[in-house]
Amino acid sequence: MTPLRAVILDLDDTLFDDTACTHAGLRALATGHRLTLDPHDLFAQHAAHIRAIDPLLFRGELTAHGARVLRFTRLLTDLGVPAPDGEAATHTYRSAYRQAWTLLDGAGALLSTLRAAGLKLAVLTNYVREVQAEKLAHFGLEGQLDALLCIDDLGCAKPDPRAYHAACAALGVRPEAAVMVGDSWANDVEGARHAGLRAVWVNRAGHPAPDPQVPSVQRLVDLPAVLGLPRSGAEGVWREGKT
Repeated sequence: MTPLRAVILDLDDTLFDDTACTHAGLRALATGHRLTLDPHDLFAQHAAHIRAIDPLLFRGELTAHGARVLRFTRLLTDLGVPAPDGEAATHTYRSAYRQAWTLLDGAGALLSTLRAAGLKLAVLTNYVREVQAEKLAHFGLEGQLDALLCIDDLGCAKPDPRAYHAACAALGVRPEAAVMVGDSWANDVEGARHAGLRAVWVNRAGHPAPDPQVPSVQRLVDLPAVLGLPRSGAEGVWREGKT
């Protein structure tokens, strides 16, 4: 098998705990507007508005801030808040969201370990550079990466094969020498495998894998062992099916 030369990582809910931060922002919003909606239902409604508005952001029709204002205007309208102030809601949410910013356990150490093993590293994310670069810079991680590829850089998104191939090209490796690591089965596992890369599923909840032959980890600290790094470094044996 081709030796492993590069690791391509998703960002949100792979290295950065976006779910926890989003819940923190929504709690602040709910408190400020005295919303009694179940937190999981509020999260789901918020996510639905993100999915509806993101195409406008990705096409350059909205800035990241403009997308947030529209998102919260629509969300509060749906929740029956009279005359919703999307600008104020954005400030409330964003302040709490940023205050809660945190990496998933072991994220920083993982990047250091992978670099020490001689692997090339990239983040490949289905969101805009303005937002994702800020997160990486906040934690001082940008210097650990050889490339950051965002949706506005590529003009396509995972699971489009072109996204993974662009990441491989940025790292100067062939797809068969790279592994994609992320929490989305569709975007980070299936898409990567169809594009000719290997894949590891970050499965924090321990859900049954759709394909048990795909290696998975619940903790980032376990990823180097799955890649065969502790004893054999970047030339390590790829263990298909290890979980």
